[in-house]
Amino acid sequence: MSGLLEIDQVSKAYPVRKGLFRREHFYALRGVSLSVDRSEILGVVGESGSGKTTLGKLVLRLERPTSGRILFEGREVFSMGKEYTRKVSVVFQDPRNSLNPRMKVKEIVEEPLVVHKVGERRKKVREVIEKVKLEESFLERRPDDLSGGQRQRVAIARAIVLDPDLIVADEPTASLDVSVQAEILKLFEELKKEGIAFIFITHDIRVVERIADRVAVLYGGMLMELGSREEVLRNPMHPYTRFLLSNVPVKHPRERRAESYAEIEYEIPQKGCPFAPRCPDYIQECSERVRRFELNGRIVNCNLH
Repeated sequence: MSGLLEIDQVSKAYPVRKGLFRREHFYALRGVSLSVDRSEILGVVGESGSGKTTLGKLVLRLERPTSGRILFEGREVFSMGKEYTRKVSVVFQDPRNSLNPRMKVKEIVEEPLVVHKVGERRKKVREVIEKVKLEESFLERRPDDLSGGQRQRVAIARAIVLDPDLIVADEPTASLDVSVQAEILKLFEELKKEGIAFIFITHDIRVVERIADRVAVLYGGMLMELGSREEVLRNPMHPYTRFLLSNVPVKHPRERRAESYAEIEYEIPQKGCPFAPRCPDYIQECSERVRRFELNGRIVNCNLH
């Protein structure tokens, strides 16, 4: 596996109290391996609790993996210093919470430059504000004076002010109106052309259909499927991917996919396939182990292949 960022058999476990004296480990991620190339948008999709945000936190070094490695340009990320935060940045879901309301826009965007002691800060701030399609007059305003789309543009300006190689975008359009979403997605596409790679975390299949080069599907902390956007969305190989696609809103009822999945309350199993209790194609092996199928960069963790 090679690329700008490499995630190699990464697992993340959290201790969970079971009774008065007993503790077990809940695995938010289980043996996930994938890579991100330069100037690539990798869409990471799955339901709430699938492990998407945990993956983002590990890449941002907000959490440490329980096992496995994360490499950036061939180096273990936890062995790197401040240069890593200069090369890897983040855009959060809700800019209202991620932007300091007491600071002016110019101070918000300039802050990473101050931390990394970069010169010519005023010039750089003006350049990135123009790049995210905001007028220079916005620099004197505060977040509460801006619309949701404008605040997200400020957050993106802050993320790109250090010329990063990779941005983790965690549900960056989820809190925006549909028309504003389209504008923000177009901005991400323009930044990609300038050489920035993205891990684009979302629950919305329609977003990755618009913007992603490759798609990684997570469920229960496990990588279900990974491949090009066309492969995964047009020819899904994992039952969970088909389940996600069957729930995407369609233009006409005739286009609905008839799929049969068990809608039951259950605790995600920490052994075997996490989707097994709901899977219409379940076989006994799925409760014990999951086989990995790989061909020409297409990865499917499923016993049906």
